[in-house]
Amino acid sequence: MCMKLSIWRNDVHEAIDSINQILPTHNYDKAVAIRCWIRSVLRKIVHYKTQHRLFLNEAARTLELASLPSDIVMKSVLPFLELPTYTFDGED
Repeated sequence: MCMKLSIWRNDVHEAIDSINQILPTHNYDKAVAIRCWIRSVLRKIVHYKTQHRLFLNEAARTLELASLPSDIVMKSVLPFLELPTYTFDGED
């Protein structure tokens, strides 16, 4: 999981930094280019947020199979692993 988080982080950082390559090539309508860039970055964030949720669900199932009581998993373990509850415009 730690390796995946590192890969995800690097991918999002590259997506964010890509504006430095996009803007110099758009001499006509930078606003459109920026809106497209923002949408692409948000899509990546939403995608990785979904992937994180799937990993959390898998971790919960694994802990329950290891005979850890489900109330402990749900109340103590999963909240610790949750991402912040930020929302973005356009997020499904």
